[in-house]
Amino acid sequence: MSLLLKGITALSELTIDVDKDWGEYSIENIGAPQADVDALPRGLVDIYSKDWGLNWADLGAIIGGRIASGAYLGNGIVVLGGVDHHIYRSTDYGLTWADLGVISSEEIYAIASLGNGIAIAMGDGEHVYRSTDDGLNWADLGVIANDEIHSAAYLGNGIAVFPDRDGHVYRSIDYGLNWADLGVVLAVASYLDMDYMGTGIACIGSDSGRVYRSIDYGLNWADLGVIASGAIYALVYLGNGVAILVDQNSQIYRSTDYGATWAFTVDLGGPNWFYGHSYLGSGICLLGDAFGHMFRSTDFGLTWTDLGDITAAGEDLYAIVDLGNGIFITTDDTNPSRLYRSTSAFQLWRG
Repeated sequence: MSLLLKGITALSELTIDVDKDWGEYSIENIGAPQADVDALPRGLVDIYSKDWGLNWADLGAIIGGRIASGAYLGNGIVVLGGVDHHIYRSTDYGLTWADLGVISSEEIYAIASLGNGIAIAMGDGEHVYRSTDDGLNWADLGVIANDEIHSAAYLGNGIAVFPDRDGHVYRSIDYGLNWADLGVVLAVASYLDMDYMGTGIACIGSDSGRVYRSIDYGLNWADLGVIASGAIYALVYLGNGVAILVDQNSQIYRSTDYGATWAFTVDLGGPNWFYGHSYLGSGICLLGDAFGHMFRSTDFGLTWTDLGDITAAGEDLYAIVDLGNGIFITTDDTNPSRLYRSTSAFQLWRG
């Protein structure tokens, strides 16, 4: 029987016993978004299952420029940064988008959420831009770095960190408002990716295949030496002390001790470049490559399945953003970028 016939019109009205199993579908208390329109009638959430990035729908070129970065800010709000200097913003879990216009003098390569509605954006012009209203308005903090910025991470307690291509690392302890240059921390730097692993631990992967690690919230960094066979394009923390990195030769290396040591794990069949990556929880991780293929692991990065070209045109996949509730988005390298969305709501009700 339809829930609507029972007088239930919103997910927030539905009481679920999370300890039970309905028709072989486990029940998970995903909660209801605090919004003026509930997620259930909008088709954003399927309470019976989550797709976890297995299937993707092409939403078309709904954004005006080529996208290189993105971040989820909570409450259904996600922002994307373009090489056209624009910020694009969605308030309905990536279904529709608003072009906020030019917010920077540079291509936007990195966006990070710092919580409490605060976000930072940066790119190839050494500036840092900051929003305190869930990405709606942005302030230019001026020139902070010495070179391009390709990644940033929030370490909690108001602490944020990012490296630049000149080998410097920058650190803020006031939610990105002010920044300290920690000096030349990285011996060789070019394209850089980083992630936070909890309890003050963060890792940076560099163009030389080296990994750098901090255990004191980004204040000091240790050079772990050359780990990978080439430039590191993706480094992502998967929880439970497990992290993976992918180099330009499609080699995956894996750590089970919060990035302290690394071991070669699998060859994804390169050489190839993996720019997009995201951890979805429950041991599931996504990697997007330079030919439009999405790779998916369900065992914390040990084995991988090639889901094929989700772009149908062999285009690079860049930002992969987890929006919660089993919803994910990614963009390709076309100009304007096409947006692809994975959600458990392809079929709202089962049975």
